[in-house]
Amino acid sequence: MSDIQVLVQRAQANDRAAFGELYELFCPKIYSYMSYHLNGRSEAAEDLTEEVFMKALQSLGSFQFRDVPFSSWLYRIAHNHLIDHIRATKKQQSVALEDAEHLLFARDRLDGRLDRQTLTTALSKITGEQRQIVIMRIIQGLSITETAKAVGKSEDSVKQLQSRGLKALKRVLESEPAAR
Repeated sequence: MSDIQVLVQRAQANDRAAFGELYELFCPKIYSYMSYHLNGRSEAAEDLTEEVFMKALQSLGSFQFRDVPFSSWLYRIAHNHLIDHIRATKKQQSVALEDAEHLLFARDRLDGRLDRQTLTTALSKITGEQRQIVIMRIIQGLSITETAKAVGKSEDSVKQLQSRGLKALKRVLESEPAAR
């Protein structure tokens, strides 16, 4: 049994300290996810992140480890809450990639060959779905299963979107003079 499973079981038994540990582990990732999709608006991201954890706490008793990792379950709550928030504000949220904090780390993951602006520009030129999957898988380091659960798609769809996204990203980067 993993450490996460033990913490979840303790939290399900009303151990507030265990839920606090889960919060400490997953809060930065959920916040990053929210911040990215909210165009870097940190106050809104903080509020939505807190609301996600409140929903998770309220629903924790119904969570089971059958075929869904806890992180995927949590990302699914975050994804649904974000969609609800966007619908409630009745305006499309655009993604300003240059404001996404996690892109600062992408350079290291890509062997330092790209600068931030080049990566930002390249990511803005692939489809929104591909960009979301590439960021979740490559930059945030989620597994295929976690990503699939978080975005409500099959694992095969995630694999295809990742493959197409990376190929499209490669084409964009190869066509950019600054990327050479």
